[in-house]
Amino acid sequence: MGLKGILAVSGMPGLYKVLAQTKSGFIVESLADKKRLPVSATQRVSMLEDISVFTQGDDMPLKEVFLKMKEYGASGEIIDAKADPKQLKDFLGKVVPDYDTERVYPSDIKKMISWYHMVKDVVDVADEEESKEEEAPAASSDQPEQA
Repeated sequence: MGLKGILAVSGMPGLYKVLAQTKSGFIVESLADKKRLPVSATQRVSMLEDISVFTQGDDMPLKEVFLKMKEYGASGEIIDAKADPKQLKDFLGKVVPDYDTERVYPSDIKKMISWYHMVKDVVDVADEEESKEEEAPAASSDQPEQA
């Protein structure tokens, strides 16, 4: 399962998986406690797959930031989201060296770290990337060769 269908709802703690769409919004399930809740179309909802981080160049999708955190976690320790702002900025600087220090606030870094901890066991971003890479060559090999 990838980040597709995982969302954050403004005013509600945690992350949610979309189960169904209704006339007036969504039915979601909390990743933390598996409770199902209705979310109105008027509530502010952010899909994790649509979120990106400001960098000095092109913006980096959150999925790539999570992959970098996972790689960093293999060799170092992922910092706690409640650390002080300087430590949060230092951590993100190690994970994403070219992030925009002016536009990425400590509160954003806290959210990314806490979201990473919530989805790291539920969502495997690396598997999603590998499955896309495996599908592409398989699709091209099914087509007959042109002479």
